[in-house]
Amino acid sequence: TETGHAVDSRAYPDLQEMMDACRAAGLDPKICSSYRTQDKQQELYENKIQRLMDEGYSYERAVEEAGTVVAVPGTSEHQTGLALDIVDASYQVLDEEQENTQVQQWLMEHSWEYGFVLRYPNGKSEITGIIYEPGITGMWAARPPGK
Repeated sequence: TETGHAVDSRAYPDLQEMMDACRAAGLDPKICSSYRTQDKQQELYENKIQRLMDEGYSYERAVEEAGTVVAVPGTSEHQTGLALDIVDASYQVLDEEQENTQVQQWLMEHSWEYGFVLRYPNGKSEITGIIYEPGITGMWAARPPGK
């Protein structure tokens, strides 16, 4: 993309259209994460394990906990090139407050129209096995017919 982020070429036109529509609504969306290589995912995962161990977790417990926050390398949807993290430019923190930004409100209402879904919604961690990730518009799939 123009921002230096990479996405699967199949998703790019829909992503561009969604970002343009969000901007046309007077909002300022920002992609903060997109395609990741295996090496990058490995680095993020190992860094999380190390930070947890620095906090006093055993290695085994750190590995278990890290997998709920950072996808185990080889399982991250970012590695498919179809997943993105999008935040409000005025609030670029991936915490629960992100859900209250105008950009996230718009994305939650409209992203499906462009083939994107919020992949890890609030209150669904027991089902997904992944922590709530605000700011993620999530996985792209082919747009619904007629859209």
